Amino acid sequence: MALLTYQPVKGVYVLAALGFELLRLPLFIVKYLTSYGRQHPEWTFRQALTTRIVFAVVYHSAKIQAKTPIPLTPGSEQERFVRIKPAGGDQYKGPLRINNDVQPVEIGATWYPKPLSASADKTNLKVILHIHGGAFVSGDGRTQASGYFAKLLQKHVGATHILMPQYRVSTLPASRTSNPFPAALQDSLTAYLYLLHDLHIAPSDLILSGDSAGANGSISLLRYIAEYGADLSLPNPSAALLWSPWIDPSDTSDDFVHNNPNYSTDYISFPFTLWGSSAYAGSGGKTILSHPYVSHKNRTFKTSVPIFVNTGSGEVLYFDDCEWAEKMKQAGNDVTLDVEKHVPHDLLLLGNILGFGREARACAKRAGEWLERKRR
Repeated sequence: MALLTYQPVKGVYVLAALGFELLRLPLFIVKYLTSYGRQHPEWTFRQALTTRIVFAVVYHSAKIQAKTPIPLTPGSEQERFVRIKPAGGDQYKGPLRINNDVQPVEIGATWYPKPLSASADKTNLKVILHIHGGAFVSGDGRTQASGYFAKLLQKHVGATHILMPQYRVSTLPASRTSNPFPAALQDSLTAYLYLLHDLHIAPSDLILSGDSAGANGSISLLRYIAEYGADLSLPNPSAALLWSPWIDPSDTSDDFVHNNPNYSTDYISFPFTLWGSSAYAGSGGKTILSHPYVSHKNRTFKTSVPIFVNTGSGEVLYFDDCEWAEKMKQAGNDVTLDVEKHVPHDLLLLGNILGFGREARACAKRAGEWLERKRR
């Protein structure tokens, strides 16, 4: 795989992959004309075809390890983009100091639908801190990638303001500057502390949210607050929304994805999960991947934060999501598992592209209703 990340091999692969997928496209079009040929008989032609196309894009992007630039300049977000400096003092403890080469840094973040200032009226606020997904190797929380997600959170979950931090994404080959764990977690904490200490948002008005790898990071942040919050005077958010959480990055086997019962109804591929796991682990390898702040499978903790876990019964991560939610509930936590039938991974991120917009809206509406009950 490493050879494919360098030019000119990378360019040759992209051209070959594009030609290969274009040649196969008519075959898939014919196959999906009837419900019998689709990944799931209840899917529409559009859902079947677009999920297949997204699978190809994700697969080939992972093979060449397409890089996501994370500049600290506003871009098209203009005044909605802010720069956040790391918190002062020793707010980053324990697992957040596990790698001397990874230190807290200034990050960028995007506000939706508009910025919130320290002097703004704080009445009737519902602020969501959302940690974006992308297997820790892609995504930036900006409008092009996350605007649809933000609209759903705003319209159906009732968020007055949403902040999506642009955390450092991990890269390969592993090096002192490849941003492995705990870079993304440090940056998520930086954004959380910014909302609390710089903008003075009450914890009761703050909801933590995350999708896929971002949901993994959100779980880690909840664990961090549970373990270190008392010493750091770090309060809990009022609730947490976890969308298709990536529970177990430590499973780097082909079986986890390719032999998964939901492989045919998802766009997640083995090269993608392997790329994310390897980059996030960095030079620490499997030792890092087995860390309780990276892989949450069979590792419960106690938190007073009510948690909403949304997953699709057609996604690869479905089984781990259900198992984790149940075990956290058995450990005495307030956890609600919400399942959307027969849909692929991370619906609020790509539902409009995949043709599952109605299902994505339904998931967001249920989360909003759940949140209202918990905040009464």
